[in-house]
Amino acid sequence: MLALSLILSHVLSAAIAARLPYDVHKIIDAFRHPHDDLIILCAHRGSRWNGTTENSRDGYFRATQNGIECIETDIRMSADGHIVMLHDAGLGRTTDVGEYTGQTAYNPFTGQGYNPLLRKSNYSGFVENLHLRDEGGRVHIETVPLVTDLVQSIHDTGANVVLQLDFKEKDAVAPTYYALKSMTNAAGVPANEWCIYKTQAVWWKTPEDFEAEAWVQDAFANNISLTLLPVYQPADSWSWDIAASVKAFQRTNYSISSEFEKKSQGGPLQEGQDAVLDGRAEGNFDDEESRRDVADICTSFAIGDLVQPISTAFYDTANFSLPADERVNGSVFQYSENHAPVLLDIFAGNATSDGRDHRSDFDWILQQGNTWVIADTADLWHARLQAEGKRNLTRMLADGKSLPEPGRGWYV
Repeated sequence: MLALSLILSHVLSAAIAARLPYDVHKIIDAFRHPHDDLIILCAHRGSRWNGTTENSRDGYFRATQNGIECIETDIRMSADGHIVMLHDAGLGRTTDVGEYTGQTAYNPFTGQGYNPLLRKSNYSGFVENLHLRDEGGRVHIETVPLVTDLVQSIHDTGANVVLQLDFKEKDAVAPTYYALKSMTNAAGVPANEWCIYKTQAVWWKTPEDFEAEAWVQDAFANNISLTLLPVYQPADSWSWDIAASVKAFQRTNYSISSEFEKKSQGGPLQEGQDAVLDGRAEGNFDDEESRRDVADICTSFAIGDLVQPISTAFYDTANFSLPADERVNGSVFQYSENHAPVLLDIFAGNATSDGRDHRSDFDWILQQGNTWVIADTADLWHARLQAEGKRNLTRMLADGKSLPEPGRGWYV
């Protein structure tokens, strides 16, 4: 993150420094209909870091105050069936579960310490009492939230923002839909219309598979405008026809985009992305009603997990030196549960054409034709994209609203 910050210190364009009066339906429409002058940004787990915990009310509030229009968050299920906002399978890295239980706190630099699985832990009476931990090891007053807690927080703060619900487990999808069915934002828009269902494409390979689900039929019967975002993984390329899947979902009125975990040009998933780009160029749909620009694609900006902590007093950083190891030979480190961090290039394996994971390269991401990006540093991305004419936020503003006077964020 330090290197990116140094680059952006020379960007003359101001960062957003205020909440913006978005219309969530217009944000969704911008996903469906890409614009040359707008790349949508999604704050990865909220605007985390700088002492802000991930997947938290604080991180969400910071993202909306930064003017970011979308927040990507993580959904898992506890042993007693609660829908929890947590990225990792284990509780160790992001909570004080070690201290709470009197065991050795988990250390993400060594992969050692107490890291029980959320799936085997009850939320009621246990996980609900755990406090969130930030990237520097500090424990905060905020406790582990449920998806309904954060949706209610968005309502209570009056934010107009879209959520991407990144489901880590298939059986959490339907319960989430029903939990959100009676919830809205402050403007009265049903939560299930601005919470994007980001699911693994392999779970429902065709629209017919997806539409057979009881919860989907319930949404159709109640005129709820669902938004689906299938995620295609490199392994999908080797086992089934992802190009056909992409084209089929493009023809529906609920699939708003596709996300490809593509790590290099010409590697796995290239055919799926080409199917999207071909659809964008040729509009090869059966009729005018279906001729929508659902030629929207995304990847995530993999800045890495080793950011310079506010304080190293809480962690033994083992063999890692910060900031020296934030980027090594062009690659970045990613935490690996119950193991020491690993360079993304090593994780890449045969999921790339050249053995490199290019998702930490800003220019490479833009060259792939991505029309929205998930970023840990969404506010910094805004500044750089704005300088390149790629952040026309007026397309997403509510009718009659205008952008405030530009201001500079305290960290830019």
